[in-house]
Amino acid sequence: MTTDTGEVLSDELIRLRISGGASGVGEGSITSQSTLDELRKTTLQPALHTQEILVPIVPTHSFFDRAKELHQKYKWPEERFENFQRLLCGTRNFPCILLLNPKNDCLPFDEMVKEIGLRLDDVIIMNLFPMLTDEWLDEHPDKRDQDIPEMFCLTLDFIREFKLPIILSCQCFRPFQHERWGSFTHDMVPKLSSSMVSAERQTVFSFHFEEHFIHCVQGFHPAKLYHEDYEREQTLDKILRQIFYSLFEPCAPWQNENLEKSLRRKTESIQILIKQIRQNAAEYDELRIRGHSPGMAQHREGSITAEQWDNPEKALDLIVQLLSPNTSKKL
Repeated sequence: MTTDTGEVLSDELIRLRISGGASGVGEGSITSQSTLDELRKTTLQPALHTQEILVPIVPTHSFFDRAKELHQKYKWPEERFENFQRLLCGTRNFPCILLLNPKNDCLPFDEMVKEIGLRLDDVIIMNLFPMLTDEWLDEHPDKRDQDIPEMFCLTLDFIREFKLPIILSCQCFRPFQHERWGSFTHDMVPKLSSSMVSAERQTVFSFHFEEHFIHCVQGFHPAKLYHEDYEREQTLDKILRQIFYSLFEPCAPWQNENLEKSLRRKTESIQILIKQIRQNAAEYDELRIRGHSPGMAQHREGSITAEQWDNPEKALDLIVQLLSPNTSKKL
């Protein structure tokens, strides 16, 4: 069976589950199917319009404490945890990307989001099996049955914790396809799978995960392009870029507008602070002058003269000019 034939069969099985043509459909099964254009217009764009602030995932979140415990349990290099943490610390307002053991293969995605006006650091990148590397799995075959499910549960914990609404799946995991992964399977694996066929159709599958509703956009990894002839490679490259554009293009102007608003608020806060400093400095100077009146000490320890205040005053003038280049009015 060819890869494309297998994916067509997989898509047909999903269609049967949606329509009720297959038995044994349990809780959390695929509940709806839509197009990428519909997802963008009815879910992504309205959600961005209702959100007022950027919500980043920060390294100090308690989720990473649990992940750190697993990392220490296996005594893995510190760099492995840091990479895992860095990839996840994106923006919750945006769709996230799901990969399989991402390393240097993030580079094509970096180029794609830069074309849109984002940085890859703005985007959450999940690993289907966090912190597991091909090398480690190959060197420890006796630990696969325990470690693979444990790391997959960490990914589910992440989805559960942060309630990710839109996931772009570009991971190429297929159960039983490679000895490295043994016989691992889970109900969520096919729902989070990628599919070149679905990517060409720009199909979105949606399902419940516990109390949370997820839209999974099925893409494919750019490495797939290397195995195709030139014409097919160009077609698939265009498809993948279209998917990225549809998902992330609305995010760039929204983020820019949000950052501009935040910058204006911070500028106003600094300007208010400078005004308060100047007011307090004037009051201080008045008190200093009064302190030289008859009956008071002529030299008070720690006092600042008008000449000494001159340099800080000039520094404040410069800050005001930098914050408000079009305003000559002194605060």
